[in-house]
Amino acid sequence: MIGQVIRESLGLYRRLFGPLVVASFLIFLPFTIALLALELVVPDTPSTQQGLAIIDAVGSVLLFAPLASIVIIRSAIALEQTETAQVRREIGPAFGLLASYVITQLMVLLVIVALPGALIAAGYAANSPTLMTMGIGVLFGSALLNGVRLTVSTVAVVTGDARYAPALRRSATLTRGKWLRTLGVIVTISLIALAVAITISSIGLAFPEGTAAAVGSSAFGLIGNALTVPIVALGSYRLYRVLEAQASARRAA
Repeated sequence: MIGQVIRESLGLYRRLFGPLVVASFLIFLPFTIALLALELVVPDTPSTQQGLAIIDAVGSVLLFAPLASIVIIRSAIALEQTETAQVRREIGPAFGLLASYVITQLMVLLVIVALPGALIAAGYAANSPTLMTMGIGVLFGSALLNGVRLTVSTVAVVTGDARYAPALRRSATLTRGKWLRTLGVIVTISLIALAVAITISSIGLAFPEGTAAAVGSSAFGLIGNALTVPIVALGSYRLYRVLEAQASARRAA
């Protein structure tokens, strides 16, 4: 299953490379410019850098990466159904799916952190390092277990099969009995995207200190997002389709 998903997702990436990279670039561009402007205007202190990092993470995870992922997955669906894909036509419908996608994504996060978060909070309130350590351990286990089980929940939203809690149940059903292989796909796709991101980021580090460094880092970070977000989104989409096909074959048998 792992090899099949990787081959199919990279095949789609190759066929849609230009339009998807351009679309991802344009989606992330306003956010990157806004962050760069803030970085150049505000004082360069550790607290400021930490704040900018939080804004970057939240904006990327809860808005721009989801929007790009929806456009990418819808483009892949169109290509598979009609042999053609006009990415710009998917941007409007993507905004219509964005709220459902993000809420489903937050529900996945809630499932992962609910129990360990309660343990950590209880440990903090009781000043109990043991309880807090236990909570951190449970958080790691929950991220590994539930993160894999629910990994294709948001894909179900884009395909129109389910949203919110039913999307989480659908993902859990599709991945049942295939946890290890699903983890293998996630790790492989993540490593491919990470290798691309590190390569691009290392070029940005060549700029000297100061404004040039900030501009260079932002520019190459933008390019890195444009190149890697399609890899991850297409990997998740093809994983969903392969799991779906296997579930259909099981029912037919």
